[in-house]
Order: sequence, then C-alpha cells, then structure tokens
Amino acid sequence: MADLRGLVEEMASALAGSAVTVLQGRHRPRGGSSLHTFDAAGRSAYANTGFAVHDLLRRMDEVLRPDGEDRTLVVELVRDGTGRAELRYTFDLPTVAPVRLVLDPHHRHPHHPTSPMPAPPGIAVRDRPTDPQVLATIRSLVAEFADAYEHRTGSAPELGAGHSEEDIHAAEAAMGLRLPEDLRALYRTVSHDDEYGLLGAGSLLRLASVVETYLAGGPGAVEPDDLFAVFPVVYEAYPPGRVRRVSRSDWWVEVGTDCGGNYCLVDLDPAPHGTPGQIIQYGRDFHGPVGYVAESVTAALREAIGSLRGDDASRQASVHPRYSHSERVGERRVADVVAGLDVQELYLNDGDVLDLADLAPLRHLRNVSVNRAARVTAAVPSSVPVEWLSIDAAEIDLAPLGAHPTLWGLRLATRQPISIGSLAGLPALSHLDLSGAEVSDLHRLAELTGLRVLELGLAQWRELRERGPLPAGLAAVALNGFARLEDADQWADWLRGAAAQR
Repeated sequence: MADLRGLVEEMASALAGSAVTVLQGRHRPRGGSSLHTFDAAGRSAYANTGFAVHDLLRRMDEVLRPDGEDRTLVVELVRDGTGRAELRYTFDLPTVAPVRLVLDPHHRHPHHPTSPMPAPPGIAVRDRPTDPQVLATIRSLVAEFADAYEHRTGSAPELGAGHSEEDIHAAEAAMGLRLPEDLRALYRTVSHDDEYGLLGAGSLLRLASVVETYLAGGPGAVEPDDLFAVFPVVYEAYPPGRVRRVSRSDWWVEVGTDCGGNYCLVDLDPAPHGTPGQIIQYGRDFHGPVGYVAESVTAALREAIGSLRGDDASRQASVHPRYSHSERVGERRVADVVAGLDVQELYLNDGDVLDLADLAPLRHLRNVSVNRAARVTAAVPSSVPVEWLSIDAAEIDLAPLGAHPTLWGLRLATRQPISIGSLAGLPALSHLDLSGAEVSDLHRLAELTGLRVLELGLAQWRELRERGPLPAGLAAVALNGFARLEDADQWADWLRGAAAQR
C-alpha cells in the first residue's frame, strides 16, 4: 500500500493552499471521473488543480480495484489542519455528492418506456422482395440527387453499390422487423452516404451499422434512462400528433447521422397523425423534443434534392417552434411574462410575487421552474398539463395545487416550513425532492402512496429514519447535499436493507 500512501500525499499536496477540507470523487475505467470539493463546513470550495487530481484518482483506481471488480470507485480524502490526509473508499456506492441509489431498476418515469414494447402492425419480417414501383421511384430520386449534388459541388457523390434482397432480409431477420419499403429500396440502390446528405438531416449509415446500433444494449434507439435526469419530462415533437411522446422506442431504427452528435431514425410506430417509416432526429442538439424531419425516406430524399437546388421551401416540415422560454420576472405579473407564449418549458427567474394561476393560457406547458422568487402561489390550473414543477422561493403556498391531475415531479426549496399534508391530494405525484426545503411533518411522507423517487438531505433522512415510516415502494432515492462517505455508506445500507424486506 506504499503506492497508495504516496498517491494520497500527492492529492493532499495538490489541494494545499485552498480552503478544501474534503474531496470526494468517483472513477470508473472507460467511464471517466468526477470530483467535488468542500470546506470544513460542508460548503462547496474551489481548488485550482486542473486535471492533476483526476489523474491521481485514475491511478488510485489502478491500485485499489480488485480483479473482476467493475463497479464505480468512490473515494473521500479528508485533510486536517496540519496537512495530513485520510482516505476512505468504497465500491458500494454508484455516485457521490449527491449519492443516488436505484432500488427498482425496472421503474421509469412517465413516457419513458422499457422493452419489450407492443409491436405495431405490419412490422413482422416477411420473405417478400421490395415493392418494384417503390424501388423504381427511389432509384430515380437517387439519380436526381447525384445530378444535383454534382451540379452544386462539381463532383459526383460516391454512394456505393446497393445490397441484394438477401442482404436486406438477413438484416431484418437479425433485428426482428421489416424496414419500410422506401428504405429497403434505398439500400437496394446504394450502400452508404459519406456525408453527402442523402437524407437531408443526416448521412445514410451502412446496413451493418444499422443492425449493430439497433441491437446494441437492447432493441431500438436506446438512451440510458436516468431517474435523476436534469430534463426528465418528455416533450411533444412538432408538428403535434405525429411522433409518440416517448423517450425511446423499440421501433425507432437509427439509419443516419450528421456526424456531429445527431442521429436520424425511421419511426415504425408513429403517433395517430404520423406515418409509419417517418424520419425523426435526436441527439446532442435536441434537449427538448425529438425533431420531425419528413414523412418518409422518399420525402426526405425529395427535400434533400430541393435543398441542393436552392428550394427554400424544401425543409419547411422540420422548422420547429420554440419549445422553451426563460425570463427574469422582477415585479411583473406572470400573466404579463407569458403573454403570447406557447411553450412546453418555462423558467421564471428572480420574481417578487408570482401567482402560477396566470399560466392558464399555456395549454401545452409541461415543465415549470421558478428560481429565486420571494413568494409563490402554486395555483397551477388543472387545465395546464404540467408534469414537473420546481420552485425555489422564500415562501411557497402549496395549498392551491390541490389535486392537479398531471403533476408527477415536484422539487421545492424554501426556508419557510411546508407541510407534506399539502401534497397528499396530488394523484400522479411520484418524484419528490425536498432536500432544499424545511418540512414540518416529514414523518408523513408515507401518506404519499404513489411516491417512487425521493430526494432528501442527510438531516432529513436521519429524521425520517427516527420517526418514519419510509414510503412504501420507493424505486430510487437520493442523498443530496454534503455527506461524509461513512454517513453515505450507512444511509445506503439502510435503504437497501429496507428495500430487501419489502
């Protein structure tokens, strides 16, 4: 352990001269690392160490990790007044500062479906060749695209020879679905698209990559579903009614990329007003709803050709209205701030007295965040389909929330005590974060029978353990704010033990 002692001394030396007393970090091979630093009072403190401490954490991982251990390493280094440092570590916590535990890995927030999802009609693999009329249309459009591209750039696109029916059928059999006829026809015509923009919003992937991506980690377009995601609400894509309001789908097949972190998919299970085989887009630039691109591969090809020819109307279907708005409120009324808006996400910042009854005109609003307000009356009208509400205010009147029918996520931060009783009438409430709030009757949390995700601070968790009981059926919990690693370990053991006894 001499190597470890040297690493601890190096880490303590890197923090010398700063106000940092406690450093907590996590590291996972091939998964990167994160660091959090605190002063003696548990407040965030800064140390200008660059990447040095991250490298030390990596080297600690190499010393501490047993063979076969693939969980996250969590470490805590504590410095005393003399500069000496003590190290604690564990592989039993997935995160630190905050500590987050998932007790039921099958639980998902609303509109975050898991596999398997019901199969849409017409999806079954069939030993039938591509429709010859569709094939002729696509081949004609690809030829038009090549001509337009060469005319625009002076060089012809190299699209590669198409696949056989046997190749496409084998790919479909591997995925367990039949691709749309025009996508089959496209792969019969070409093999790939090296950033020529054949699909407009993205370049066509090779068929083998389509299969590999679809099956990686489970069927469909799979993004890790995080119960503690910063943006947990799923917004509706524009135009409304064409794309199902889901975070992922077994029936989204990734077929293209813009090579910049965004991806094109064919949607085989659209919403009632959509079309099977429509093209949608998601990725780095889509923090809100997915993007609707075109009603089909055929339409996307036509739009790409029109764009090459300078047709400004060629991509009108993919022009999306603003879905989010953020504004400093000051002494104005909320009604004046939201006048003329039609958004799904709203941030109201630095307000004086806010009455959320004024949100009534926003009939598509799903997420509201009130930040640094003086007083908030949480009278969100039942006609406004808000699902997530976050309020940080000196004073919050929760009684007017009543029995809001769609609100499932609530985060409150206030120093004026609030009551659990004021939340008992919310029928959909499943995620509650009270770690920033004073609560007068925390022991009543068990009355919230639908609660599945709970976030509290260390003192609140201790109070709940003493006065209890725990809410039944918790699927995930978070210990927010500062906690020493020993306390976090004990907290996690308690919650895991309680879950195992259910």
